[in-house]
Amino acid sequence: MIDLRKHSSRHLETKIILPIPESKSYEREIHYYLFSPPQLYVNKTTYSETSMLHKFQCHGRYSSPEITLEELIDEDNEMSPLVVLKNYTASLEKDVTSIPERNVVHELQTVVNSLRHENKACLQDCKDMVKLGMVKDLRKTLEDWYVNINMLKDTVRDLLIHIRTKFSPDNRVLLAFLWADEAISLLDEKEAIDLYMATSPLNAQFPVILPKLLSFSREEANYRVREQYQSGSNNPETVQYRKAVLKKWTQSALYLVPEISRWPMRVSQILAGTAAAIAMAFATLAAIFAEKTFIKNSLQWALIVIIAYVFKDRIKEWLRSFFNAVLPKMMADEISSFLSPKTGARICTSRIKLNYLEFAEIPKEVKDIRRDNNNPFADMLPKEDVIHYVRNLIMHPYERKDNEQSQLPRENNFTLVTRIRLDDFLKEMDDPNDIVFRMDPNADELDQLNSERVYHLHLVIRECSIKDDIDLYSHYCIVLNKSGIVRIEQMPDN
Repeated sequence: MIDLRKHSSRHLETKIILPIPESKSYEREIHYYLFSPPQLYVNKTTYSETSMLHKFQCHGRYSSPEITLEELIDEDNEMSPLVVLKNYTASLEKDVTSIPERNVVHELQTVVNSLRHENKACLQDCKDMVKLGMVKDLRKTLEDWYVNINMLKDTVRDLLIHIRTKFSPDNRVLLAFLWADEAISLLDEKEAIDLYMATSPLNAQFPVILPKLLSFSREEANYRVREQYQSGSNNPETVQYRKAVLKKWTQSALYLVPEISRWPMRVSQILAGTAAAIAMAFATLAAIFAEKTFIKNSLQWALIVIIAYVFKDRIKEWLRSFFNAVLPKMMADEISSFLSPKTGARICTSRIKLNYLEFAEIPKEVKDIRRDNNNPFADMLPKEDVIHYVRNLIMHPYERKDNEQSQLPRENNFTLVTRIRLDDFLKEMDDPNDIVFRMDPNADELDQLNSERVYHLHLVIRECSIKDDIDLYSHYCIVLNKSGIVRIEQMPDN
C-alpha cells in the first residue's frame, strides 16, 4: 500500500515499500492521476511534459533493518551489527588496518538505524497498550526496553573506549564511533521521554519504571555535555541541526545509488531520425513525381512541391505520436536502476512516463473514483486538467556469492519515496484571505467572518501487477490555498 503525506507546505510525499525477492524478479506499476482545477492552468499549453516531470522527485533506499533490541544485544546472533562491531574492534586492536574503514562505518550506521526503527515500533506498541488498558504487558515492555537499551549503549561505549586507545582523535574510524554514540544518546533520550509521555495516563500504575525513564533521559543529556558533543549545547537551534546531520549520516547507509540510463534519449534520437528520414523520403519522392509529370516551374509542379514540404513536417509529428503510442516502454521519459552501495548489484529497475490526458483517455475505473457525486452538474463545467505519471518497477533478486556475509542481507525491503512539488499549482490562485458578511440569526446585525479561499487537487493512485493479481486504488483530496497545502483528506470509495 502507498502512503501519502504532507512533506512541506508545497510538497507531497508518497512512499511504497516493496520486498526484495530472494530468487525471482517481480514487477509493479504505480500510476498517479493528478486532477487539477482548470482555473489553475496547469496543462500542456503552459507547462511541457518535460518540465512537469521535474516536479516529481524520487529516491530509493533500503528500508531500515528490522532488528529488535534483543537481537541487537544477543552475542550469539551473527547477524547483529553490534556483534560484528565487537569482532571488528578485536581485530583493530591487533592491527588497525585489518578492517576496511567503510565496513566499520557501515555497521555503526546500521546499529543506529536499527535502534531508530525499533524505538518507533516500541513507542507505537506502548500507545496501543495504553488505549487497551494492558497494564501488565505495558510494564514488561517498558522494563525490557530500559534493560536492553542500557546494555546496548554500554556495549557501544565500551567499544569506543577500546577504539580511542588505538586511533588518533582525527581518525575517521574513531569519529564514526563518536558520531554513532552521540546519535544513540539522542535517540535514547527522546525515546525515554516519549515513552514517559505516552504512559502518563497510567502514571499511578508504574511508580518505579516511569521515574527511571525520566532519570535516564536526564543522564543522557548530561552525558553529551560531558563528552562535549554538539548536541549537548544549550542552543536549541544547534541541537536540532545536529540531530538532522546525524540522521542523514546514519541513513546514508541505506541510500541506493541511482544509475540513469541513456537509452530513452538514444531511442528518442533514433526514432526522431527515422521519422525525419521517412518525411524527407516522402518530400523527395513527391518532388521527383512533380519533376517527371509536370513542366518544371509550372503551377502544378509548384503546388505539389509546396504540399509535399507542408506534409513533411506533419508526417514527422504524426510518426512521433505513433511511436509514442505503440512503443511506451521504449519511449519512457527516464529509465534508471537503483544499485546497492555495498555490492553494486541492481536492486530495482525503474521506467517513468509522464503525459497529459484528455478526459476520454482516462481509464473508466479512475473516472468512477474521481466522479463528484455531490455535484450533479459537473458535466456542464470545464474539465479538469489531468497529469498522468506512471512508474514501472522491476524488483531484482539478491545476487548471492559463496562465502560472503552479504548473502544474508539485513536489508530485505526497498523503499521508494516520490515527492511532488506543487509550486506551479499555486501561481494562479487568488489570495487566501477573504471577508464574508453574514446576518446574525439572533440579532439585527452583521457578523464579519474571515474565510479562506481554497482549491481542491485530487490525486488517484493505482498500484497494479497483472502476474500477482494486484490492482489497488486510493483517492486523496489535497486542499490548497495560495500559501500551499492546507490538509490532505482520504476520500471514501465510491
